[in-house]
Amino acid sequence: MHNLFWGIILILFGIFFLLDNLGYADFSEIISSYWPLILVIWGISILIRKRPCVTALVISDPQQFTSDLLHQSNVFGDIFIKVTSQDFKGGSLSTVFGDCNIDLSGASLADGDHELRIHSVFGDSLIVLPKDAAVSITASSTFGDLTILGKHKGGFSPDLQSISLEYPTATKRLKLSISKVFGDVRVESA
Repeated sequence: MHNLFWGIILILFGIFFLLDNLGYADFSEIISSYWPLILVIWGISILIRKRPCVTALVISDPQQFTSDLLHQSNVFGDIFIKVTSQDFKGGSLSTVFGDCNIDLSGASLADGDHELRIHSVFGDSLIVLPKDAAVSITASSTFGDLTILGKHKGGFSPDLQSISLEYPTATKRLKLSISKVFGDVRVESA
């Protein structure tokens, strides 16, 4: 529903600007006077949006991945992924308008050091790690809250790092790098 709302808003603005450019209407005066209303509507939509519940991860119709490397990007829409690879080697995910939820609880890491990068402009992220995985996590958000393995940090431009106790000596390690502009980040262990 959230994506439908923003899709309709973008289409309407595109039509208004097109009509203005073609000389059929004069929307530039209206837009220049009332552009702060866009920020108000956006803020209200963020406040009323439901947050994912980490204690009971339910990803509606997740995309199943058995591949060892994960590379996916999306501009309008959410990414819901359940990774079941038994030799997972990381990858990268990026979204512009949409949430990014990854369930790694059924995956096993490959031998060696691997990295999973997640970058988003607008949208929240929820990552569920395999139980007892050796991970090093770096997360940042310009406007959003971070909750990483029980640690929480909010405010303007928070960043948070967390390293599991077994990470320095483990033979199977995952480095998780998450960056957001507008959105919350939650990382939990299965």
